[in-house]
Parts: sequence; structure tokens; C-alpha cells
Amino acid sequence: MLNPAIIRPEIALNDFLPIFVSSSLVLVFGGIYVGIYTAVKVKYLKPWVMVIAYAFWTLTSYCLYVMGSLMHVGSFTAKALVVAAIGLFLLPFAVYYMEDNVHKSNEHKT
Repeated sequence: MLNPAIIRPEIALNDFLPIFVSSSLVLVFGGIYVGIYTAVKVKYLKPWVMVIAYAFWTLTSYCLYVMGSLMHVGSFTAKALVVAAIGLFLLPFAVYYMEDNVHKSNEHKT
């Protein structure tokens, strides 16, 4: 006998396309967020454009939410999606923090 607490509702046939689109947009919007963040950090874009990058991160998080709610994910998976969204937000900060420290420690050495 299966435990009813483990059984998840099936995904409705009409939800497959929105799940596919929202999961694809997670990749697209996340890539745009990281791309704009990088362009601002290497000074190809003005610093005020960072607001647009954060808007794309917000869209990424919203698409993760839509995908998770349509897939009827459990509490563990929902927490993993939140951690993924936070990780995507913080990863560029960590990369450029480390890059800046490496650059400063090796600056003017011959």
C-alpha cells in the first residue's frame, strides 16, 4: 500500500507547455541576468543598467515559481528551487569578488 502523503497529483496535460516555456525562460532570463551583470562589471554598460539585470533575475525567480507550482513539487524540491534562485543571484557577486582579489594580489608584480 502506498503512503498517500507521498503520492503527488499528476501534471495536467494542459500544463506541459507552460512548464516547458517557464523552464526555458529560466535559462534565458538567467543568462541575460549574468550577461548584463558581467557587462556592467567590465564597464561595457553603465552601472544603472544593473537594475535591468535584477529585473531579469526577478523574472527568473518568477519562472521558477511558476514551473514549481505547475509541477506540484514537494516541500524539499520547492526549497531547492529557492536555493537555486538565491545561488543564481549570488554567483556573479562571488565570481567577481574572487576575480577582483586575484587581480589586486597580482597587480604590479613582475
